[in-house]
Amino acid sequence: MDETADPRAEFARRLQTLRESAGLSIRRLEIESSRTPRRRDEERIRLKRSTIADMVSQSRPVRPEPANFEVFVDTCLRIAAEQELPLPAALGDRQAWDEAYRRLRDHTDRHPRPPAPTRSSPRVEPPSAEPAQTLVPATAGAASVGAEVAPRRPLVTRRQVILATPLALVSVAAPLLIRQVGGPAESGAGTSTDIAGHDGYDPAGSLLCPPISPDNPVWSVAFGALHGEPVVVVGRADGTVQLWDPLMRTARGIPLKHHAKPVFSVGLSSPIAVSASVDGTLRVWDLTADPPTSTQIGDRLGGGINGVALGRVRGATVAVSGSDDHTVRVWHPAFPATTGMVLGERLDTEITSVATSTLHGTTIAVSGGADGAVRLWDVEAERAVQVLGKHEAAVWAMAVGTMGDRTVAVSGSDDGEFRSWDLSAPKPGGRTLNRFRVAVKSAAVGVLNGRTVAISGSDDSQIRIWDLATGQPYGQGLTGPEKGAMSIAMGDIGGRAFVVSGHWDGTIWTWLL
Repeated sequence: MDETADPRAEFARRLQTLRESAGLSIRRLEIESSRTPRRRDEERIRLKRSTIADMVSQSRPVRPEPANFEVFVDTCLRIAAEQELPLPAALGDRQAWDEAYRRLRDHTDRHPRPPAPTRSSPRVEPPSAEPAQTLVPATAGAASVGAEVAPRRPLVTRRQVILATPLALVSVAAPLLIRQVGGPAESGAGTSTDIAGHDGYDPAGSLLCPPISPDNPVWSVAFGALHGEPVVVVGRADGTVQLWDPLMRTARGIPLKHHAKPVFSVGLSSPIAVSASVDGTLRVWDLTADPPTSTQIGDRLGGGINGVALGRVRGATVAVSGSDDHTVRVWHPAFPATTGMVLGERLDTEITSVATSTLHGTTIAVSGGADGAVRLWDVEAERAVQVLGKHEAAVWAMAVGTMGDRTVAVSGSDDGEFRSWDLSAPKPGGRTLNRFRVAVKSAAVGVLNGRTVAISGSDDSQIRIWDLATGQPYGQGLTGPEKGAMSIAMGDIGGRAFVVSGHWDGTIWTWLL
């Protein structure tokens, strides 16, 4: 190890290399960690995505907690062995890892870091220094990521990708705008002295569905209409997809298991839905069939698909996906035999979230990556446009909507930051809405009492609302759930804002605001 370098950063780099060599995304490592036996017959633990991101962060390196370190390494070694993946000797030697951790512990004990300065207000990043490119309609295709903070007592008991689209509410009164477990916000956001003016709403949610089985989180929800009636489409960790009637509060059929692994994202554009799974496949669902039927679209990818969002290009519905194979792709559900085309080129990072909308009349996508980058894509021209800016860790929540004649996006990251982006500005730059002590896992954009709002869900199990015009908290948030939500969608029912969320404990909650 280079003695002049920070040993924490070098250790984080080695952990990152081990994770990648074992073929594990952050989200897959989170899931697999709970299945890894402990060496001293201790109770199994499940690593949070935010914890994993901190452990491999070289920009903010930390010394992992011993239990987290053991489970991280043991899970990677277990999966590599099960998949018969050869590891370099320096990575595959368990005793060498223990010795490396002891050296790191000894160093940090002798050379502790000075305490970080206290921030009195959220940090706002300047606009990206990268030159903006003009977004034009398609003519020719151009190729062009710590230690956990001890949680405080939650203020309220009550959370991309998950993903929704303007198409999701074709038959509902207002368009649905796109998307995609700690302590309260670091700043005072959400307290009564910080609330923006509003017309009032009831923040208490209603339980739509209790857990259907143990250890089966609801990873994705989408909201739209079918035959003129509101419908919620749900994707779970057991690989199933299910339809629900949010007004009658009844299931429209049983869970349908057509995926082999968890369904991380669902996009809805009646009469079809598209589901994305850790098994590396997209499936298009015919919601008019009873029960709904599905067909795999194209070939299985070389990594799990973390997000899917729907849009329209030249009159046809398309699906935009982001996956662990480092690609953003555009798929055509009407032609399921065809594999999605890579937008731009393959990146050097996993794509963790994606959302779609229109900008200056052109269909666009915004993606979040494991490297923290937020990228803008021209879906019609099938090219990358620009990197809008970067978070300090993976971006799991992404949503896009409109505010007047402007297109706006929001992003939430494992670094705890929740940002908004004015995509209509000549040089789009991110504005920090808040920095939390915990990861932001889901987001949605919609209209509440005539104002464009964003909804954020975080690992402290809080669901907060933000007025995008002012950048300030709106109301008291949403209450009810006790576990963090992995997905949120927002739309309209009969002129009232509707929100649905899927949670870590397997529950589904709704609000009619």
